[in-house]
Amino acid sequence: MRNWEEHEIEKLKLFYKHFNKPSDQIVKDKTLLDNFTSRFNARITTDEPFSSKEVADQLFKLRKSGNLPRIRN
Repeated sequence: MRNWEEHEIEKLKLFYKHFNKPSDQIVKDKTLLDNFTSRFNARITTDEPFSSKEVADQLFKLRKSGNLPRIRN
């Protein structure tokens, strides 16, 4: 598992807010998580795309630390 750059984390938070689905809903549904990850990877410039597991782990860390915008559905 690689380290996330600060700008990648900021882009993840912005995309998460735009995606408008709660993080628990995203990580519990493999199809939704894969869709989220694919769309996120398409929006960032990186040599190596993030895996769904890496994105789920980062969302979890951000949520637990209170650094994800609150989204309710």
